[in-house]
Amino acid sequence: MTYTPPWRRVCDCRCIIHHRLPRTTYNEPGCACTITCATQPLTLLVHQLGRAFFLDQGGDLWHVPAMTQGTWDWDNAARVDTGADGYDAGSVIEQLLRQAANVLGTSTD
Repeated sequence: MTYTPPWRRVCDCRCIIHHRLPRTTYNEPGCACTITCATQPLTLLVHQLGRAFFLDQGGDLWHVPAMTQGTWDWDNAARVDTGADGYDAGSVIEQLLRQAANVLGTSTD
């Protein structure tokens, strides 16, 4: 089976904005995609911080805040500045997601 990157797949979670369409913008207003949507890249859920981290199609680290009932605040999703002083956690998370993608045989680009 050939691997298809998430940004080349169509939404399968019935989001009113993306249903049956590709999703390449992760902070589009009104997006209601689930974290298990076919368009969602490899994702690390961090319950302690109330957010999820993932790499976009360019390999940049993003975060999205969790909301109630297993929904996600895509309007407030944003890139993480892994080069910012004092944000070592972002660099570590980015490296771990890249390593996991390599182990699983998926691609971050």
